[in-house]
Amino acid sequence: MTYQLDLLIPTARFVFSVEGDTVDVRPEHRSPQAFVEYRALRERRAVVGMTTFPNTVLLRGPRTILVDPGLPLQNDPVLRALEARGLTATDVDLVVLTHAHLDHAGGCASVLAPVAVHELETTSPHWPLVGGVLDRLSLRRLSGERGELAPGLEWALTPGHCDGHISLCCETQLGRTVLCGDTIGPGRDDFDAMSPAGVDAETVLESWKRLRAWAPDLIVAGHLPPFAP
Repeated sequence: MTYQLDLLIPTARFVFSVEGDTVDVRPEHRSPQAFVEYRALRERRAVVGMTTFPNTVLLRGPRTILVDPGLPLQNDPVLRALEARGLTATDVDLVVLTHAHLDHAGGCASVLAPVAVHELETTSPHWPLVGGVLDRLSLRRLSGERGELAPGLEWALTPGHCDGHISLCCETQLGRTVLCGDTIGPGRDDFDAMSPAGVDAETVLESWKRLRAWAPDLIVAGHLPPFAP
C-alpha cells in the first residue's frame, strides 16, 4: 500500500528582535541558520524571539490524510495549498497530530475531518492551549504503543518531546517514510539560548530506536527539511 507524500507547507522559522527603537523581523529560514541569527542577537543583548512553523504533510492513498496542520494562523495557507492541488477541506478524511503542541495542532480547524491524537496528549498540561478547538471536533483518541491509522499507515508512541507524541510510517513514492514530528529536532547546540519544552533525553533515545526499527528511506521531522538517514 503506497501513499503519495506531499509536503503541503514546508517548515519555516522567523527570527524577530527589538534593539532600542528598532524592531526587526528576519526573512524566513528553512534551515538551522535561524539559530545562528538567534544566538548572535542574544549575544548583542537584543530582545529576541522565534516563531516556527512545522512541516505540514499531505498523504494521499487509500485515504487522504493531513498531518500536523500547524498554528491557527496557518488555516488559510493550508486551505489554499489544498485548493492548489484540486482539493477542498472536505476531501481530507483524517487529521493526524504527532502531538498537541500549539505549533502542530492549532490549525486543526482548517478542515473538519476527525482528528487522531494519542490519549496521553488530552490529559497533558499543554492540552488547554488547543483543547478548546479540538474538543469541538471529532477526536480519535489513540491508546497503547502502536497501531494502524489507515491501510498501510502505522503509528507508534515515541515520547520524550512529550508523553503522547507519536510517529508515523508508510510506504510512499520515495520509499519507506517516517513522519516523526518533534522526536527529531535541532541539535543541543541550537538550544544553548533556548530551552526545549519538556524534552526527556533518555526517553527520546529510546524513541529513536523505534524510528530506526522501521528502517526508513526518508525521515520527515517537524522542523527540519526531509532527509535520508
